[in-house]
Amino acid sequence: MPTGQWTDELLTPTRKAGDPLADAAIEEVYALGREGEVRTALLGTGENSDTVPSGLPPKLQQYFEQSAVLPAWADPALIDRGHDLLGRYRGHICTTLLCASLPLCYGCANGAQVLDRSTRLTTGVYRRLMETAQFVVDVLDAGGLGPHGRGLRSTQKIRLLHATMRYHVSRLEDWDTAWGLPVNQEDLAGTLMSFSVVVPQGLARLGVDLPVEDRDAYFHIWRVIGHVLGVDERVNPVAFEGGSALMGTILRRQQRPSQPGTALTKGVLDFIRECLPGPAFAGVGPTLVRHLAGDRAADVVSVPPGDFTKLALDAQSLLGCGHGTAGDTVPLAAKASDVLGLAVLKQGLRLTNKGRRYQWQVPTGLTPASS
Repeated sequence: MPTGQWTDELLTPTRKAGDPLADAAIEEVYALGREGEVRTALLGTGENSDTVPSGLPPKLQQYFEQSAVLPAWADPALIDRGHDLLGRYRGHICTTLLCASLPLCYGCANGAQVLDRSTRLTTGVYRRLMETAQFVVDVLDAGGLGPHGRGLRSTQKIRLLHATMRYHVSRLEDWDTAWGLPVNQEDLAGTLMSFSVVVPQGLARLGVDLPVEDRDAYFHIWRVIGHVLGVDERVNPVAFEGGSALMGTILRRQQRPSQPGTALTKGVLDFIRECLPGPAFAGVGPTLVRHLAGDRAADVVSVPPGDFTKLALDAQSLLGCGHGTAGDTVPLAAKASDVLGLAVLKQGLRLTNKGRRYQWQVPTGLTPASS
């Protein structure tokens, strides 16, 4: 779709649209009272090569069969090229996810209301962050979407998680229909663009000048993932330019302050402090959020002021970057980003799951978030 066609007329109806295939599967599971059985059956299906358990409810079996088929337009050459970025920029990608993608999503007030109503995604924020990081590694790793990769099966589970959230949150007494359907198509598209568009933009802010061919290959991978996630083709752009325009339009429509958005972002900043302990790193989180997401987005979710001068002076020896003035913000940010991203991938797993990798699981239900 041409970039100029991301209009309110197109996007407003998508706030009431869900995912018919996954929603039908989850509704059948609950109608049959088999949610616990299904969750247990799916716990072991961590790799795409694992056989889906037999005996699942018919619509859930149908869901796994249909959602496992990559779209006809998926380009293996582009997918292979896009995988290379993870190996080259793993730390930067992880940091951009934490300090740009997630704060931008949390700044969309209506969508943040969904996350606020799930203990799993609020009081369990550290686990959520590490699951997300593990998911990104799985889908971007070489072969992650292939016959022996973990990425496809993880994506299918996340899609079922979204359907589970729609099922439960839409039935809560305090859910305001003015916020839209929980995990609706506009919110799904915005989240997808926060990976496919915001990450390359963040790399550029860190001084990584990606060739256009690499950027487009990376975007293509996420377009394929969006298809597997059940994102409507009308809001799953073909090219990076269209994705960038769509992200801008969604932010214009949805970005505003909210208590849930502020609380979720605080959880990210707390997690960063846990991964980079010590006073020398105290300012890393807020400074990188403001550098990567921008001051306006940071203000929406109440991120404290960033201070590159203090970060440079306090962390110069620890980061070993050799830049001690505020004018060297890009080299300093790049080094701090790499240190943080790698610490999250190493320390984060140790802190939250005793060093074991995470797998997305389909919950049996949601419990109200604590205040």
